[in-house]
Amino acid sequence: MNLEQAVKALQDNLVVIAEIERRQSPLLKDHPERIVAIEERSAQLNLEIQEIQKRTDLKLEELTDKLNGLIGFVSGQHKPPQ
Repeated sequence: MNLEQAVKALQDNLVVIAEIERRQSPLLKDHPERIVAIEERSAQLNLEIQEIQKRTDLKLEELTDKLNGLIGFVSGQHKPPQ
């Protein structure tokens, strides 16, 4: 490869690099805003998950109490006569 071919190849590569940078520039500008939006949504979802977990825990406690009461009721009915 002679010097002229090397220069031409280098120029072609620079054109390609410039085009890649031109296309990526708008995406990179929006990147920090998108990260903030994702973090805010993640925090919101975590709060929703915590609320669902609290409601689930309360329902589980309620069901456990009812089941224990039912078990006690049923076992009280089947006691052998004294």
